[in-house]
Amino acid sequence: MSMSEIAAAQAFLLRTQNSDGGWGYVVGHASNVEATAVAALALTCLAGEPAAARRGVAWLQAAQRADGGWGLTADDAESGWQTAWALLALVRCRGDEAVVQRGVAQLLAAQPMHFDRSEDVRWVKAVLGINPNLRGWPWLPGQVAWVEPTALTLLALAPWAAAPEVSPRLAEGVGYLQDRRCNGGGWNVGNPVMFSRPLPPRAVPTAWVLLALAAVAPQAIQDDDVRVLRSEMLADGGASALAWGLLALAALDQEERVAADRLRAGQAADGGWDTSPYHTAAALLALAGGWP
Repeated sequence: MSMSEIAAAQAFLLRTQNSDGGWGYVVGHASNVEATAVAALALTCLAGEPAAARRGVAWLQAAQRADGGWGLTADDAESGWQTAWALLALVRCRGDEAVVQRGVAQLLAAQPMHFDRSEDVRWVKAVLGINPNLRGWPWLPGQVAWVEPTALTLLALAPWAAAPEVSPRLAEGVGYLQDRRCNGGGWNVGNPVMFSRPLPPRAVPTAWVLLALAAVAPQAIQDDDVRVLRSEMLADGGASALAWGLLALAALDQEERVAADRLRAGQAADGGWDTSPYHTAAALLALAGGWP
């Protein structure tokens, strides 16, 4: 990625930062935690616009809820999976330590739905091909666990992987992801099987899982997972799939030139991707920075 392309993408993020300091998924939309976290990460890692990144960090810190977590937006009434995104940005962008520690505690306290009756466990194993009582993380409190929030939470908690209160929970999360691996490698958003029929993997959840496993359990990554990621990111072809796929491969010290060329070609004349600060920030990280 040339310096002029990087500068254009940075300029796009500066123009599309909301007056409150956050970013939305699409230009002009309300600020949300995920888009703001990724944009702050991109601007911090490239060290080009620290003031804008600090405003994003300030928005994230102000959006923390009383229980230590984050919702989708600043006025969301419930903490959920966005807590992981907030921590990913705040740790790497040097946010307030007290805010970070409250977020860590909230993630460790989050519990997915538990199946107590043996007949329910047998049914889920038979129909969905999974162990329902391996604890991953849910999208929202009290729901069943899903692949994407589990992967993001493992990635967010990676800096504390050796801590005695964190290590067992991470190990169980890794076991959850291994249980949800699709036949032939890779991951989709949830179950690998439905009514005995295998479900296909998808690029973004596979990329997020590989980023997480590279950070906390690289020995759990199989060659087929990487092969599937390469195939699915190219088959999808969207900015999100290409960007997150490239970031996951970079975490494994690998590259994918065809995917990089396709992502680079998707940069619009305004410097962004898809009129989306979120897609633009992810693409900028993938092409110019790499996962921090």
